[in-house]
Amino acid sequence: MNRFFGPGEEFSFIESLFDASHFAADGTGLGDDGYLLRAGGETWAVSTDTSVEGLHFRGDWATPESALEKALLSNLSDINAMGGKTSLAFFNLGALKAWDRAQIERLGQTLARLEARHGFRIAGGDTVRKDNEACFTFTVMGKISGHPLLRGNAKPGHRIYVSGSLGRSAAGLALFASGRRPGQDAALDPFFSAHSRPEPPLALGPALAACRHPAAAIDISDGLSSELGHLSRRSGCRLAVEWGKLPYDKGLERLPGASGWRDWVLNGGEEYQLLFTGDFSPEEMTDLRAHAVISEIGTVRAGEGVGIVGADGAEKELAAAGWSH
Repeated sequence: MNRFFGPGEEFSFIESLFDASHFAADGTGLGDDGYLLRAGGETWAVSTDTSVEGLHFRGDWATPESALEKALLSNLSDINAMGGKTSLAFFNLGALKAWDRAQIERLGQTLARLEARHGFRIAGGDTVRKDNEACFTFTVMGKISGHPLLRGNAKPGHRIYVSGSLGRSAAGLALFASGRRPGQDAALDPFFSAHSRPEPPLALGPALAACRHPAAAIDISDGLSSELGHLSRRSGCRLAVEWGKLPYDKGLERLPGASGWRDWVLNGGEEYQLLFTGDFSPEEMTDLRAHAVISEIGTVRAGEGVGIVGADGAEKELAAAGWSH
């Protein structure tokens, strides 16, 4: 059993790389969406991530520009999950040798558009040319004003919340895998977009950090069940969610291949929404809901593990079954 992360082969791999001294519950070690760096009276969150062709994206499903944008947004989402707003980014590009100058310029135009939209600046990085399998690596930094959002901040009595709608990105991935493509059926295009062009609620993290009591948070990159497991393990609490309260697009039930739609909701990754817990005043909830659609989905209590309450009121264990690299 993993000591610091929830279940999952990827997280067992990480724990095998480092001894216990590298992990910390206060954000100054491994175990959260980013690392807390305190300097000059300010608190910064720092995170890094890599997107590799063939593993995180396919060249026949995404343009280099859309793959680059998704890779960057996943990094901005990590800073958001720590309660920060990204202001600096460092970019390492593994460019294909087959890309011509026009393609490279299109990537530069994408970066410039994202800088302007999200208010950060590319401050450095590196480039290499490769024969195959393009890759994009970002290291991002964002300042936190207020309480950092840590996975270990969940406490008994907290309510559990999630932003946005679950399962749409996983549905888009399933549609791609089935051979369908954007533009063939307008009813399917929103699910393709949810997978290819996620929209993380980047104002929600800083708003949570500004609340009077510290909140726990994690972004949904690997799937709801997996992220619940991380919060439970790091906080030493039991998290129980109610199936009937989980927000999802009812259109999932009617999609081709929809026999797995419940799995998309519980285990689908690459949502980049926020899963969080806290004790919020009515005024704070009103402010938080000004930044994102938010659903209350369960409670935190003493104990361990993750449970899910079905329509019959019975609570069963919810195994982590999200994405593992």
